[in-house]
Amino acid sequence: MEKRIAVKSDWETNDMPVRNAQFKLERHFTDAELHNLKCGFIPVEMEDRWFMYFENDTMYIHRSWTGNCIYIVEFNFKTDVHSVVVNRDKEQYTCTSTKEDLQQLNQLLNRFIQPKRI
Repeated sequence: MEKRIAVKSDWETNDMPVRNAQFKLERHFTDAELHNLKCGFIPVEMEDRWFMYFENDTMYIHRSWTGNCIYIVEFNFKTDVHSVVVNRDKEQYTCTSTKEDLQQLNQLLNRFIQPKRI
């Protein structure tokens, strides 16, 4: 099966709400990992809780069931210090801990950098 690149129109999504927070993610990605990130992720099963697509140097991560945007990661590959915007609308996302968000985002990135079968 040929890889398919995820794009915004592949899923019903909502924009990042006005209520949000920002933090930095310091992490290096190899060329292979970056390639896999740029492929995105399209949910196939109900257990696939995330939809992710990449535009230019920015990754958008949405909850698949609601379409709510949870993270926007603006990559800076020169410094490996990336800017993250996280949803803080309590009706869309209940986490309020940057530490927990950083941990969850890294777990998601670890999943997304694996070769895809979309």
